Amino acid sequence: MLESVAPEGSVGPGADLVYSENVKLWLKICGVRRGRDARVAVAAGADAIGVNFSAASKRFATFEQAREVVAAVPTGFPVYGVFADAGRAEIGRTIEETGITGVQLHGAEPLSEALGWGLPVIFARKVLEPLDAGLRMLLAKPAPDPEEGQGRIRLLLDSPAGGGSGLRFDDRVLRAAGYNDFSSCIVAGGLTPANVGSVVEAMHPFGVDTAGGVETEPGMKESVLIEEFIRNARTA
Repeated sequence: MLESVAPEGSVGPGADLVYSENVKLWLKICGVRRGRDARVAVAAGADAIGVNFSAASKRFATFEQAREVVAAVPTGFPVYGVFADAGRAEIGRTIEETGITGVQLHGAEPLSEALGWGLPVIFARKVLEPLDAGLRMLLAKPAPDPEEGQGRIRLLLDSPAGGGSGLRFDDRVLRAAGYNDFSSCIVAGGLTPANVGSVVEAMHPFGVDTAGGVETEPGMKESVLIEEFIRNARTA
């Protein structure tokens, strides 16, 4: 069972959407660095946004930028901090300094690092060929139980090239290994307004996540693309 420690009023009511099985399609806009982009995402109907704290990322955000993003959204709106192989102390300090309300682990962290946060957790894994044992184990786990609130972890499937690459993964790799139900997974990697509808139709995932697909340059979101992405995903 994928479990973490339940929070003590640390986040608002919107956070538990990532654990609900009653959401038609959960949508996250990632790599946000500006308050105005966060406001556009919320207004367009996103369910969450992400702020990247990986220093190697083209979308790296400072604490000041992250605080601007958090301040720009309604109280309780889910803002995930994206980390790649950061230590627990670093992540904890970032939570305290910025006010982010969720954690996304997007490196090579073991599952144990996803436990015990008391916040919603997204655990990203690359879809490699052949599938590694760790991903097979995660795909075999039951979906997060909404009755457990923020005490569960949501699996995100990403490109073999990793987060921010702008590349898609081949879902035939998953199907060939016997995995055809993606209703508990978030799909990411190379999603754009042009292809998100076909991906949703083909995979029927719990949610989708994009960063570069709605940008004019890394970290600079385009309002029209955000709106188009969300519209095309919702109407697929």
